Amino acid sequence: MKIYTRLMLAAFSLLLITSCSKKAPVEPVEFYSHNMFIKLDVENQSATFSDKGLIEVNKGFNYFYINETANISKFQIKTKDYDIYYLSDSTYFDADTFKIDSLNIAIEPIPKTTLIGFNCDTTGKFAYFMTYDATFDDDVEDVRFSNENVGREVDGTISEKGAYLSPSSYFYPQGKEDTINFKVLANIPLSWQSVADGNRKKEYDENGRRNQTWENPLVNDGLMFMAAPYVVLDTTIDYYRVACYFFAEDSSLMRDYLTASVDYIDMYNDMIGPYPYNSFIVAENFFPTGYGMPGWTLLGQQVIRLPFIKSTSLGHEVLHNWWGNSMFVDYERGNWCEAAAVYGADYHYKLQQSDDAAKAYRKDILKQYVSYVNDGNDFPLREFTSRTSADTRTIGYNKGMMVYHMIEEEIGSEPFWQAWKNIYKEYVKQRVSWEEWIDHFERASGEMLPHVIPQWIDRAGAPQIAVSQAKRTGTVVSFTLSDLSKDEYTLQVPVRFTGGYGVYDTTVNFDKTEFTYQLGVPEGTLAMEIDPDYNLFRKLYDDEVEPIVAAVLGYENHLYAVNDNKSMEADYLAKFASGVGDEDINIMNIVSAKTDSTSSIIFLNPSDLPDFFNEKVDEVDGIVNINGEVFDLNEHTVVLSGSEFGDCKKSMVILSKNLESLERIGQLVPHYGKYSYLVFKGARNVAKGQWEITESPLRVVL
Repeated sequence: MKIYTRLMLAAFSLLLITSCSKKAPVEPVEFYSHNMFIKLDVENQSATFSDKGLIEVNKGFNYFYINETANISKFQIKTKDYDIYYLSDSTYFDADTFKIDSLNIAIEPIPKTTLIGFNCDTTGKFAYFMTYDATFDDDVEDVRFSNENVGREVDGTISEKGAYLSPSSYFYPQGKEDTINFKVLANIPLSWQSVADGNRKKEYDENGRRNQTWENPLVNDGLMFMAAPYVVLDTTIDYYRVACYFFAEDSSLMRDYLTASVDYIDMYNDMIGPYPYNSFIVAENFFPTGYGMPGWTLLGQQVIRLPFIKSTSLGHEVLHNWWGNSMFVDYERGNWCEAAAVYGADYHYKLQQSDDAAKAYRKDILKQYVSYVNDGNDFPLREFTSRTSADTRTIGYNKGMMVYHMIEEEIGSEPFWQAWKNIYKEYVKQRVSWEEWIDHFERASGEMLPHVIPQWIDRAGAPQIAVSQAKRTGTVVSFTLSDLSKDEYTLQVPVRFTGGYGVYDTTVNFDKTEFTYQLGVPEGTLAMEIDPDYNLFRKLYDDEVEPIVAAVLGYENHLYAVNDNKSMEADYLAKFASGVGDEDINIMNIVSAKTDSTSSIIFLNPSDLPDFFNEKVDEVDGIVNINGEVFDLNEHTVVLSGSEFGDCKKSMVILSKNLESLERIGQLVPHYGKYSYLVFKGARNVAKGQWEITESPLRVVL
């Protein structure tokens, strides 16, 4: 899931502006506030707008961007009407067009927008007013959304199902502004409800229409708007309202979401500071999304129905009201807030469950790194802005989360969590990046962390630790650590010794590419293991990673095969592939399948299971036995992740007689990336698990 943020500075870095005149500057305007009226016309998939607020202009030629379908009927500054010019993409303008002497400009277009120009006779900040209408009809039918697959995103759409307007639809005018104030009065069908950023101020019905006002008490870098025929359930706790805006068919889920939301807000009030808004709304969308905005979250209908969302992703989106939506991200210096949200939400909930659950979560993160990230797509955390793919999510969310974890391990939990309170108190309503975080961790703990920024934020990659020459002489163990990445890291490396006495844990400082240690150990030590609980962000060895769904889907190319590619099974496997998000699907025959090392391969109902599954899975006459659990293929679909098949290093087997469910299962499978096997009854997951790993190159018998 992600926080939805308009990267205005990034967008304007794409602008190429040239002027041949020193007399007449060419400038984008800067909006300081938007006070908008939105009237939805559902039948025509359009809306009528008025917008007023404060704008900064320069004497001479000014411009801003707005939706490409916008028809502006009035534009005023200081109540004075101005002529505006609709400028075509990549147009080169001459002086006569704009009544500016000796002016030529070229401006790189932003997709789905039109450039609006006007010639201003003054410089300064003034009140503006404009009216316009626009059409929003993005297709939402093929949108996919999962942890691993973001897919195509919708900018704006209005239909009988609902209205969704994002900043990237440019439903309001945009210039060079950074953060601004927003207020919205929405005029919507009487049976609908609206949601926008911040707090709901008032509501009234008039002339057969519903009017609702929303205002963000904080500045923000974009505005999201949603309206639909919702059923509403709400409650008031202390100073804030918590509500669910769901479609009628999912209203039975609202009570549990409401209770969970209240619990999360209470948790983060204690962990960080007071909740910054007077309401929190969980809104359901009619196409797949997973966004967190100021005071609300927008979750797609398919997402909301997933049983684990309330205990994972919902809390992540609640936490974004602190991280990202009231203490802002300085995107030029790197997006930290997704990593902080993962650490304070998804991972924190595992810690609350048990140490083993937290350990498994950390290992899953390291497995995703070797599954999705390679030398060709790796990049430093500093360059992360938002999730667009499995690899960007793995770096921005997961690697960043491990940076927070390693800092807590190094400085201790008490100063770590005190720093969370301190940084929020100091920087609420301001933009920060990793430097401010490190400063607060140092101040809270008294420890210096000069290595964190250079090695974890500004450098791509990860260390790969090796242990060699390990031997015990009495109560002394000597061993050599080396880093196969050949990049020097400063690491606090956990070392575990085991023997008849039990377990002895210690750490060693490792700041070379190779170093030999001698450590005193208890008498009777029999074995040692490096980083046994996966507390370091490091590159795992193949022997440490069991085959998982993420490893199969992590390949850019997926091959598909059945016993007979002319059969009905081939058609249904193609639907599974489409559900996963693949296009241009070619179904091969298993016996003649051409494999290659750049792809993974996915089978449906092979005559014989690949050798990897020997002693793991048994299938006889449609009855599948996995680790002692028995499933009848007349009622279940089984998805198995495996290792090599031919030249493919990763494989997947689907066993099913319920072929009609495969398309939906294909949509669900990416949500279960950390698992080795999945079992579905219809399209409902009823079992999941991971293959057991017993060997590790980092474990040595002494």
